[in-house]
Amino acid sequence: MDLSVKLSPLIAGFQPISLSELSGAELMDRRETKYTLPASELPRLLQALQGQYRVLTVGGTALQGYASRYFDTPEFSFFYDQYVRKNRRHKVRWRRYASTGAGFLEIKRQDGGVTHKVRVASQGDVDAQRRFLETHGIDADQLCPAVDVLCERLTLVRTGPVPERVTLDLNLRLISEQCGAEHQFAGAVIVELKSEVAAQHTHFAQFAAQFGLHADQVSKYSVAVALHYPQVKSNLIRPQLRLLRRVQQQGALA
Repeated sequence: MDLSVKLSPLIAGFQPISLSELSGAELMDRRETKYTLPASELPRLLQALQGQYRVLTVGGTALQGYASRYFDTPEFSFFYDQYVRKNRRHKVRWRRYASTGAGFLEIKRQDGGVTHKVRVASQGDVDAQRRFLETHGIDADQLCPAVDVLCERLTLVRTGPVPERVTLDLNLRLISEQCGAEHQFAGAVIVELKSEVAAQHTHFAQFAAQFGLHADQVSKYSVAVALHYPQVKSNLIRPQLRLLRRVQQQGALA
């Protein structure tokens, strides 16, 4: 049975929350913690989270299609900044939401463990997008498409004094049109906790402990670059890739 179909009854057990209800609580400045979970374990995790979180629902649908195109310089300078865990680094991507058709040009900047995200609507004035990039110190002329990351995302939301967002990316596809190749990881789920506080102070921490989830550094973008561009130095990405492949196998065999 397709995982999306299998999850439908469980997703229906969550109270929905709309985009308009999230207004003012977008967590554009947040701390991010990532986990990698076998897809076979996702139903059990969702069952445990019912009643604790609400599910973001757009157009009557909770599972949203996400398509992200990441840009880098010809020398992959953004990738290498992340590769060496540079304290201040950023990513540039174009993201499209299948449920609404909306698209945004986004910059994600990491600064001392805190992620800051800014974005501008990607449709329309190309000059405005260029100015947006240059305002944030990025030379638009140096950017080239690197990889595409496609997935279905389920977003769980906890509101209150310490808001949390837990995103679960399913049916992950890493694509490079430049290389004409695609890698699929349908057996793995990338879980990301977004909050204003450190992970151990969140409500989700108890569930991570219960399911034996350990924070890891799996970056969809870095793994995609390592898989598609053998000329790029990627020794430090190999542990991420091994983890993703191991979890993919566990999720696929179950």
